[in-house]
Amino acid sequence: MANESLNPPDAAGVIDTRTERLWLHPERYVIAEVRPGLIADLDDAVVNVAAVATLAAGVPLPLLLDMRAHATSATRECREYYAGAEAQRVNLAVAMLVRSHVSRVVGNFFLGLNKTRFPFRMFSDLDEAVAWLLAARDAARAHAVP
Repeated sequence: MANESLNPPDAAGVIDTRTERLWLHPERYVIAEVRPGLIADLDDAVVNVAAVATLAAGVPLPLLLDMRAHATSATRECREYYAGAEAQRVNLAVAMLVRSHVSRVVGNFFLGLNKTRFPFRMFSDLDEAVAWLLAARDAARAHAVP
């Protein structure tokens, strides 16, 4: 499953932004596929976080960020926004799918510069990423105040 393509639902359940294609998985996590070859800026980050909030109906959910097929870049302001308080309101945890060891090194560099306010891990295997996200979701539910 590591090389499996993620299949969105019909167009009605998908939000397309300039830099991402997002949808809600039936297991209650958001999937965001990054579009190829773009430099994401602060405006993109604001729109993408708002799209996650819309799909999640205001409840923090896990996010699967699929960057396997696309080399992309982001401005400093964009990275700071993705790691900050606004993203924390919608992201329960984030699993970033990467294609290679080099991508993982770049991702770790991003993490070093921008500490997230929520659990964040990188994976090259889809099954492992989803299992981690669902475990994070279940742990958050177990600790939720009734």
